[in-house]
Amino acid sequence: MSANELYRVEVRVRNGLKRYYLVREVNTDAKKFAATRVIKSGTKPTKAEISRTIALFGFDLEMKCMNKVAKFRAGKFTFERYADEDEYFELEKFRYLLARCPPGDLDHESAAYISAAACTAAVEFTPAEVSRLFSAGEIPRGKRLFDVNVVQNLHNAYRLHGKKERLTPKAVYRLQSTLYQNIDEAPLTPSSKKDLAALLSSFNQKIKENAHPFEQCFLFYEAFLAEFPEAGLLGFELFSRMTAGFGYRIPVSSWPEMIAWVKTRNADLEFSVRRSFDEMTKGKIGVRQKQLDFFG
Repeated sequence: MSANELYRVEVRVRNGLKRYYLVREVNTDAKKFAATRVIKSGTKPTKAEISRTIALFGFDLEMKCMNKVAKFRAGKFTFERYADEDEYFELEKFRYLLARCPPGDLDHESAAYISAAACTAAVEFTPAEVSRLFSAGEIPRGKRLFDVNVVQNLHNAYRLHGKKERLTPKAVYRLQSTLYQNIDEAPLTPSSKKDLAALLSSFNQKIKENAHPFEQCFLFYEAFLAEFPEAGLLGFELFSRMTAGFGYRIPVSSWPEMIAWVKTRNADLEFSVRRSFDEMTKGKIGVRQKQLDFFG
């Protein structure tokens, strides 16, 4: 997608004078959020003038839209336990930036995820070791068969992350069968189904009642581990899938640790989005292009 496809030009007439604006508009939650910048007054802007305005001010318009969307969503939902709107503002900034950030190294991301998830089963594999296991079949010295099976199962589960599936007890048991293949006895038994269904029903009801989705995912995770304390691996994977479905890909830890991670990550994501924007608009500002007259 080119930078020009993200914007439109809008003309407004005031006191008989036409003003041409560059507009960045974002649609979310059935609402429109826009930020504008004057391109010029009088005659219609040329393509070069539009491109140059995008290159100079397009990223700033994107950030203005981000702040509007994040502020709206931070105040849109109800909160059950964590009620700091500044924290939700950071969460919504993260969600916005993540959706606009260019894709990273998928192999590196999957290795890092599998490494973190394996820790919940007391299995230590570095991301580099995970990568070598699947790229070269290299098993690190000293690793047990149990360790390798956990990592292999996580790899199989990770490959299904793109699959959209409604979270039901049946889906959870199916995920469990993938995660616990060839390792210890699975933590959820057939008799666990009723308690699991109650947790999922409560979660879905609160989402319908406009509770903040990320907070509810975390509260579900806590309740799930309280009910099934041996299911750390499954709980980690469930949390990851649930939050990703709402647009938040955040590694689970304590609430303060996750918020601190998000704040740090937001700075990195903003830099990445800016760099991507600079790449899209490279060459749009040239000394031979006509200088613009900016008003307001």
